[in-house]
Amino acid sequence: MAPISRSTAIKTRLNGLANGPSVAYDAPPSTMAAQLINNLSTTNAPSRPTEQDDLKRLMAEVLEHDMNETDDITLKLEHKHKLIYVFARAVLERLSTEDPFMNQAQLVGQASDALDIFTVAVRELPGVLDYVLPAGAALQSRGQEPLWTWLFPRVLKLLGRRNCENLTEKIKDFFYVAFQAAGRSPKHWNLTSSIFTYLKECVTSTFDLPRWYLPHNLP
Repeated sequence: MAPISRSTAIKTRLNGLANGPSVAYDAPPSTMAAQLINNLSTTNAPSRPTEQDDLKRLMAEVLEHDMNETDDITLKLEHKHKLIYVFARAVLERLSTEDPFMNQAQLVGQASDALDIFTVAVRELPGVLDYVLPAGAALQSRGQEPLWTWLFPRVLKLLGRRNCENLTEKIKDFFYVAFQAAGRSPKHWNLTSSIFTYLKECVTSTFDLPRWYLPHNLP
């Protein structure tokens, strides 16, 4: 994982001030989500029918929420969490399998859109990274851990994966935004330390480096 310090060009791109492919960041999250949901086919869903039904239900709830916006912060967090969860399950997890029958090119394109949605969601509401399911709530493959500890491994699993090279910059951008968005919110300053430590440990484990080798400012 490259250091989280990013160039001015990348920062400008994430702020929606540049033209080109990154213009997707300027689209409203609801529009981006609706487009991706419409593009998802049943071939990209989990193989088990019960999981397909659960994801279809959650996708319908995501679209319904977008048509009925609310100012309630609790409902906003729940919605952003659901949005990220749905696309992580339906796209990222599917892409990281060895299924020989999947349309990988199509999934890579959908994963690119999903990463855009994750980036915008976190930039708008960094508290979603710390979101935990309320007592009594349950989602397939989702425990009571904060969202970021569930999501980050699923994003990182795509780094260096064959045919996923085009996702590298968007993955870097997502982590940059996650780190910066949490840092701008005093309520979530503790999260920046956790993200810093997590990514540093990932680098240490991946390259089998001694801990003293890593610079202290490397997340």
